[in-house]
Amino acid sequence: MRSALLLGGGGSRGAVEVGFYKALFELGIPVDRIFGTSIGALNGAFIAAGFTPEQLEALWIRLEKKPLFRRDWRFLWKGAKAESLYQADGLVDFLESALPVKRFEELKIPLVVTATDLTTSDPVYLDSGELLPALLASTAMPPYLPPVAHQGRRLVDGGFVANVPIGEAITRGAQCILAMLCHCAGELTQIPRGLLEVQERVLRIALEQKFRHDLEHYKDRARMIVLEPCFDLPSDLLKIRQVSSLIQQGYQFSKAELLSRMPDHFRDHTGGE
Repeated sequence: MRSALLLGGGGSRGAVEVGFYKALFELGIPVDRIFGTSIGALNGAFIAAGFTPEQLEALWIRLEKKPLFRRDWRFLWKGAKAESLYQADGLVDFLESALPVKRFEELKIPLVVTATDLTTSDPVYLDSGELLPALLASTAMPPYLPPVAHQGRRLVDGGFVANVPIGEAITRGAQCILAMLCHCAGELTQIPRGLLEVQERVLRIALEQKFRHDLEHYKDRARMIVLEPCFDLPSDLLKIRQVSSLIQQGYQFSKAELLSRMPDHFRDHTGGE
């Protein structure tokens, strides 16, 4: 049974995905293909490159000590014409130094990175060629980070159209979907305050509706295990903090859910036919 690991976006909350990966790794659940969106694309790239959970956790702890993003002060004089509030230089430097491969074809597990075409609004699934521009495109979340020119398109964060691309995974042959969200669905515990919090909530509402539709539409075409971390998560999506705690919570939650929701025969035989 071919399995696909789907890792969604969520900025700094992506640390919980490391805990999910740790649980999968510990339980011996194999993955045949990885689909990553935004921060999930970054986590997915390192997993696909062969990083162990411990190695991936070490990278996150490193990021906690050294912020990736710096203000792009040009927005002060460009105003509404500015493309972003932050520059991606730190992210570029980090990926160039930390990733052991440069191209999709060098990865140990096939990886599909999701981006959004800014012109057509179509989802774009990147799975070949240079890895770095694909990862930068998938994480280019306006107004925080600027669009990325790649393969003749202007691309932004894939979370706008396909945060958890269940349909694409099934189209590519997945019979088992293992997905980790970086948020808890449903009502908020507190009202969003400020422009960016409200914007993030409005986007989340739209994504939630599409995700629920996809779950219902594809429920008979694949086995699905979708985990939603309903515990305390950071509200600032750019500031990486409490990494060890988030990873541990993600691990404990994911392991308990996987053990309770995956029958023994399914857990033992997931993977190549």
